[in-house]
Amino acid sequence: MQFVLRRVALGLVIAAALPLSALFAADEDAKVLPTLLIKGEIVSLDTNDPTATLLKVKDRYGFETPIFVTQETKISKADAAVPATSLATGTSVEVEYNFDINTAKRHAVSVKVAVPTQAAAAPTSPTTTTSTAPASSAAPTTAQPTPEAPAMSTPPLQEEAAPSTR
Repeated sequence: MQFVLRRVALGLVIAAALPLSALFAADEDAKVLPTLLIKGEIVSLDTNDPTATLLKVKDRYGFETPIFVTQETKISKADAAVPATSLATGTSVEVEYNFDINTAKRHAVSVKVAVPTQAAAAPTSPTTTTSTAPASSAAPTTAQPTPEAPAMSTPPLQEEAAPSTR
């Protein structure tokens, strides 16, 4: 009888300890989410929601990724803070964001607006471009087979040409 009482008491202690371990596990679940990066251009900016702005970024593959921009999001251009109203469609950006697996939403940590370089900002006209290629490369060259590649003019071997008649 004592054996049974000890087993029941042990079961109650274990059952009471499980909810406590769940509390400690909740602290472990509050880990910092990994930060992801996407580079692309702004497709749209939806400011209808008062809690967060929905920013859609098109990456180099053409995929549009929706990312929520909140008041805590750092928006910068050339290391200077800018307001969210400065974001416009077609602007190149780099967005660091966290992905919340529970809600399947992306939340922006920072948005960096790309500063156009002077080479991209000032298009060159065809009359101002000069050829930097040497004159010797302007002469037409004939294609010669490389020694690594075997010539394809040799006929196939007899075993390769005729199918097996076994």
